[in-house]
Amino acid sequence: MMKIIDVHAHLGDDCVFDHHITEEDLLEGYRGTFVEGAIVQPSLPRFSLKANQEIHDRIARLCENKQMKFWGMASIYPHFTKEEYRQEAYRCIHELGFVALKLTPIGHAVDPESEDGMFVFSVARELGVPVMVHTGTGLPFSQPVKILKAAQKYPDVKIVLAHSGMDWFTHQAILVAEQCPNIYLETTWTGIFQTKEVYQKIGPDRLMFASDHVNNVSVELEKYRQILKPEDMEQVMWKTAKEVFCL
Repeated sequence: MMKIIDVHAHLGDDCVFDHHITEEDLLEGYRGTFVEGAIVQPSLPRFSLKANQEIHDRIARLCENKQMKFWGMASIYPHFTKEEYRQEAYRCIHELGFVALKLTPIGHAVDPESEDGMFVFSVARELGVPVMVHTGTGLPFSQPVKILKAAQKYPDVKIVLAHSGMDWFTHQAILVAEQCPNIYLETTWTGIFQTKEVYQKIGPDRLMFASDHVNNVSVELEKYRQILKPEDMEQVMWKTAKEVFCL
């Protein structure tokens, strides 16, 4: 039996993309798959500190369930005051046991190169945790090249490019990763041809399995089965995730 860690799952009601994912959806969706654990981040809540705190608390409760292993990833609106952002990030990592921060340029309406965008990476450096960044849809802020500034300024912060540019910008994601060894890739919604190119150019040590939505697990798994060498499957399915997120 192959072990899998899904590094990109969601919980809650998303006010930007209008999707709704419950605890039952996650548990039922993973049932019958090889996924043994998942890193869960908020679906994008209302833009209030209270709403952010509530969904983070809900994820923390999910992580206490006995049916499956979950870890939390904090997704905090970066345009809160710096004090508010830092306090919630510290609470999530130190009190709730979360393992990373998330930046979603299209949903958070933020340029990663801006003052507020860069602040996310500085807080991650303080906390010693990785940052996952949405790339692909949501131009111009979601281009992978927008992460180059942070990756170079904070070389000790591990940065995961979610979706690897989603086909449109996969070559850009590869170029950025080639320049910055602290950049890692997950390839949800990226086609098999482009995913194979990521694998060949970046290698399995910086590539990790993800679904983004639990009903996408089997699709993403089959994509990797078609392109990975057998000796690299474990690295991509769970070892890279374990190393990056210190699981």
